[in-house]
Formats: sequence, structure tokens, C-alpha cells
Amino acid sequence: MSEYQVIARKWRPRTFGDVVGQEHVLRTLKNAIKANRTAHAYLFVGPRGVGKTTTARIFAKALNCTNLQDGEPCGECPSCVAINQDASLDVIEIDAASHNSADYMRELSEEVMHLPIAGKYKIYIIDEVHMLSKAAWNALLKTVEEPPAHVKFIFATTEAHAVLPTIVSRCQRFDLQPIPSNLIHDRLAKIAAAEKISISDGALQAISRAAAGGMRDAQSLLDQIIAFFGGADGTEIDEETVLSMFALTAGNELEALVSALLANDPASLVRGVSALARRGRNLETLFEDILSTLRGIELVMLLKDQAAEVLDEDPEAIGRFVRLAGMSDQTTVRLLLETLSSVGRILRDAVNKQIFLETIMLKAMRQAHAVRLDDVLMKLKNLRAAGELEYLDKVPPGRPQSAVAAMPMPEPVKKTAVEPAALKTTPAEPAPEPVEKTVVEPAKAVARPAVPAKTGVTGKSASETASAVEKEKVQMSGSDGAALWGKLAEMAGNEFGPAWKERFDGATVSGFEDDTLKIELPFDPAAPVPTDEVRTVESRLIALMQNLTGNWASALRLEYPESDGGGGELIKPEAEKSLPSAIDAAEPAVGMVDTGNADVAADEAASGDDSDGDGEDECVPEADSEMTALNQEDISPSLFNDPDEYRKAQDDPAVRMLRDKFGGEIVDIHRL
Repeated sequence: MSEYQVIARKWRPRTFGDVVGQEHVLRTLKNAIKANRTAHAYLFVGPRGVGKTTTARIFAKALNCTNLQDGEPCGECPSCVAINQDASLDVIEIDAASHNSADYMRELSEEVMHLPIAGKYKIYIIDEVHMLSKAAWNALLKTVEEPPAHVKFIFATTEAHAVLPTIVSRCQRFDLQPIPSNLIHDRLAKIAAAEKISISDGALQAISRAAAGGMRDAQSLLDQIIAFFGGADGTEIDEETVLSMFALTAGNELEALVSALLANDPASLVRGVSALARRGRNLETLFEDILSTLRGIELVMLLKDQAAEVLDEDPEAIGRFVRLAGMSDQTTVRLLLETLSSVGRILRDAVNKQIFLETIMLKAMRQAHAVRLDDVLMKLKNLRAAGELEYLDKVPPGRPQSAVAAMPMPEPVKKTAVEPAALKTTPAEPAPEPVEKTVVEPAKAVARPAVPAKTGVTGKSASETASAVEKEKVQMSGSDGAALWGKLAEMAGNEFGPAWKERFDGATVSGFEDDTLKIELPFDPAAPVPTDEVRTVESRLIALMQNLTGNWASALRLEYPESDGGGGELIKPEAEKSLPSAIDAAEPAVGMVDTGNADVAADEAASGDDSDGDGEDECVPEADSEMTALNQEDISPSLFNDPDEYRKAQDDPAVRMLRDKFGGEIVDIHRL
């Protein structure tokens, strides 16, 4: 009984025509032999089991064959027979993994000088040359570059990057590719038929897929399957048997998992992974199969009918890709591939591969099916085209922030001192020079609306008198306030009726400061408007203004002459009209209180004291004279650092009323 020979050795190709999947390499070698243009050194590169050493042997056989048949070795001459029986003295195979020293390469360099014994060439086939040390390469370098005419070198390696570039540059390099699974399937079917092995086509496809492009691996797996399950009774080896032995996933199981990914069904996905893990499936191989399936789906979407030319799959697998492509869109498949393709190496190092696989697939599903901005914009575009968003076109243009803030504000004008109009000094007398006063100010002053002080004998408030000093600061020089009021009047004119629309058309903008727009309405003595009605309209206009500008701190004040029959003073806001009486009743008088929201400027009391300490009496108006505006320089020194004054100011009824009304804190105190 002869010794059993494994399928990989028994069915090893003996001619170029028997090699599968490397036509680009075989055609070049055959043409070189026929034209007698063979090089002195060759380098075969490729993954394991694709035919590097086999191709090197066939090429060596053809070089020394005495009866070539169209570039193919005859297999019958003494040289071919000796090579087939591994008995040729002119073809030397060397394993570089065990012969990688520099001394061995020096001996080889001396040995190549001897002529071949029987053949035309002395051929050295060195396998796994990436295992040679740098010193060994250097010892062989000169021989490889300029060998004797009767010597040929054929190197084979799976790691071309480990070969010295100086060696690669002296060789003709051929890259052998992984063999397509359909070609592996055909070769296995041929072997099974010759060996009289009963095996299903599905089992052969599973073996071809598990071989990952290596013919030798596929033949070894077939040999293993026959040994385990191919008994003498002739029972057919089915697909389930192969899948269970090599921990592979069936096509229908893989399709169910990918369907759950595309349909955003986390429960089905987790159940499928758990079921496969319980049956002992290789989760790393499962992950690679999922990636391969997603790639097949994407190529089917891109290439349509031409996808079969690119995909290395059987028709059944391509049909599966087509079915899955109809369940989703190209963007979702692309996002799944982008998320999953970068974690394969992490999966191999994971402690619990099942948990990691479930987690990363759920994450990929969540990201792929999340709402995307492009989809929202496309839906809005479709709604606009259908006329569903017409109301958006009616919204006034402007930023969502305050429209007042978006308008260009006038540059601040430097305040100039105004000489009091009613001071009892003769023109000949020189006016006393102002003495610099130190006023404690906060780090950041907050702009506050001006609040009128006590009312003078003329019926006008001190704030109205001081407006002459602050005229350029308070009033607008541009058309910002007018533009805003024009928009408000247009929006509110139809709401309040023709009478108010006429009043709005005749109104004027009297000021625009700190987001507060002041409007002076025309007065008609024949038809005066009640104050309550003015305040109601004002509240509605404030709401419209805030909605229009987007600034909820903006305000509007309507100024309207009181209906006293003579066109008296303007109606002021309730807060402004109530402050003077409260301040009049408060003793001692507080000159300036900064509450964070308002500055209260009270009339200066006629004390007669020399408050500035310059030894001269200041000119003080009489009590019954007309109230005049106060300059900042005429205010007495700050009393903020005086604890007693600070406590008095906090307990002062007027200050309490101001703080309750406007909020904020005291930042400075001046006694008048």
C-alpha cells in the first residue's frame, strides 16, 4: 500500500496551463521563453497559496526543457522528469528561513561559478527571501547583479517590503493576486469529481469562501473535510457540515443580519449575532463577511448590471446583493461601510468579541439611520416648491436678534458743558473755574434710560431742562428710529382703526436710546384721546416691536399732550410721573443714585456751603428761580466710601422705590 499524498501536492500544477488566476504572470513568462529574452533574476510576490513556488518550478522546468511546446515544458524530457521527481541537480530550492546567514550566501556565491550538470541553466529558487538578514543580502548582492550566464535566480516572498530595494531593482518583479473564489470552486469541483468525492455545490462554495483567495488553503480544507466526514458509505458532504466545521456563516444567515442593519432593526441584529455565537461561528469571519456583503450592495447600486464583472462572487451571492440593495439607499450603505471598515483590527484584539461586535454594529446602525441635514434641506425645498412655506416669504427680513442692534448707531458725541441759563451773575464777573472731582465709577457702566427729577416752577421736569445738554446724545441723527417706527406703524395701523392710523402717520420720532423708541403723537383738541387708551395702544406696540426686532428688552413710549383743552404737557410713562413726588418726600435728598438701570438727577439744593473747598462761594440760584441743568463737574464729591452715607442711602425711601422699580445696585452717591 503506497503512502497517501495530500490533494495540495497531488494536484499541484505541472504546466503554465494548470495554474489558475495568474494569467498576467504566465503570459509574460511564456513569451520571454519563446523569445529567448529571459532575465537573470526574478521576484515573485503574493499572499500565501496563490502559486509563487509552483510558478517558479514550472518556469525552471521550461528554462531547461529540451522539447518546449509553445513555451510550455513537455514534461517528458529527462530534465522535466527530474524536476517533477525533485531529483534535478540543476534546480536548487533553498528555504531562506533556515538558510539566512551571510556565510551560507558566501558559499552560494562561490557555488554558482560551477556549470550545470545536465540542463542549460543552473537555477536557484529561494523561497521566503524576506527572512534573509541584511548581511546575507549584502553577501549575495554582487552575484545577483552580475551572475554567470548559466545562472538564474528566482525569489519568492509574501512580504516584498522586507526585501532590500537594491535587490528588487536588480530583479523582474511579478505580483501574484489572490485567486477568485469562483475559480477555486471550479478547481475543487474538478478535484472532487476525479477523486469520486460526494460533496454538494454549497459546500464547495463555502470552502472557496473560507480559503480567502488561496488555492493551497482551499485544497487543504477539502482534504480535511474528506477526512472528517467523507466516510466509505458515500454520504454527501453538505453545506451545513462545512459551515459547522470551519465556523462559517451561511448565506441566508448573513442576509438576515445585513437586512437588520439596513432596516434599522436592533433587536433582530442582536438576536442574529447571539444565535451565531452560540453555534460557534467565527465572529471575525462573520464581520469580514458583513463588510464584503455591504461592499457588494454598494457596487450593485453603483454599477448596476456591470457589478458581476467587478465582484468576485458566484451568481447566487450577486442575486443576494441585488435583493438587499432594494431595501435601502446608497448613503445608508456608505455610512455603514465607513463606520465598520475601520474597526476590524480592534475586533481581533477585543477580549469579548461578541459584545464588541454587537456594540459597533448598533453604533453604525444608529449613525447611518440618523436624520441628516441634507434630507431636511431637501424636504424643505420640496415643501417650498409645493407652496407649503408661503408664510415664510411674508416674514419681514432681518436677523433673529434685535433689529435695533443691526442698525448703524450714530457715533457718540462728546458732551459739552452748557452755562446755566438763570444764574444770578453779571456778565462782567468771571465764571468760577470748575474744580476736578473724582467720581467712583463701576468697571463697566450699563446704559440706562434717563429718569426725570423734580418738577420746577415752570411745569417742566429737570430731565426736560437737562435735555438741552444731552440733546446730541439722546436724539437720533439718522433714520434708524424712523425706519423702525414706519414698520411698526404699517403693522399696527389696520389693527387699531382709521383714527389711530391717522395719528400714526402724523407721529414723529422724538428719541431712540437704549432700545427704547420714543414717539410723539399729534394732538387734536377737538378729539382728545384718554390716557388709558394711549397706554393700551402703547403696550400693543411694544409687543409688536419685540416680535419684530427679536429683542425682548426693547420698549416704546408714546408721548401725547394731555387733554386739558390747551395742549398741555406730554403724557409720560407712569414710572416717570411718580418719581418726582417720591423724591420730593424723601429726606435727606440723594443727588445721584445709580441702580444699574437708571440715573436719577435731582435738582441741586441751595445749601450755600463751599462744597468744593476752594474758599469761594458758588453761585446758587434762588429757590423760586427756574431750575437749570446740572453739569457733571458741578456735582459734589462722591460719598460712596463713607459707610454711614452708604447705609443711609440704602435705607432712603426714594432709593428703595427706585431699586424696586428698576432693580440693580447703588454704584455712587453724591449729596447736593
